[in-house]
Amino acid sequence: MPQMSESAAEKLTPQQATALTRVLDLQARWENHRDDPAKSASATADLQVRQKAFEAFRSAWREFTAEYRTAQLPEPTQNVPDRLAIWCRTLRAVLRRAESGSPAALVTKVHRLADRIAARVGKEPVGRGPVADLSEGIRELDAVIAWCEVPATLPGPVVAFPEGRKEEAA
Repeated sequence: MPQMSESAAEKLTPQQATALTRVLDLQARWENHRDDPAKSASATADLQVRQKAFEAFRSAWREFTAEYRTAQLPEPTQNVPDRLAIWCRTLRAVLRRAESGSPAALVTKVHRLADRIAARVGKEPVGRGPVADLSEGIRELDAVIAWCEVPATLPGPVVAFPEGRKEEAA
């Protein structure tokens, strides 16, 4: 399936954007549960919650694609700040067009992906705020986009000296 671009998201009708926001949040709810190390697929209760979340997402996606046959789903494609920023801009465009909805799980997914990038590149994690409505979701996406645009400052390679002393290479 082709990726949804920011310009395509800006062309969604308010009804499409509202429905897509719901689909994206349900997908994120399922993925957040699936990727949470504190939740185990071997625990019956966790597995049932995960299955219900997945089924809710699949049902909403089916309904959405039945109504909007050429629908695209914005998805992150790489785990680098530039790509995360592109995806967040697309999500922000969807949320701006939507009339209602709460993207709390979607923003949690965005933060989870940003945290992975931060750990990998040695960058401070992006700050978080509450997300109860579309405007707060947009604010959080703006914060992640700004965070993605600041390059990570990784230390130089570490050189070991005979005395066991370590210094950063110039």
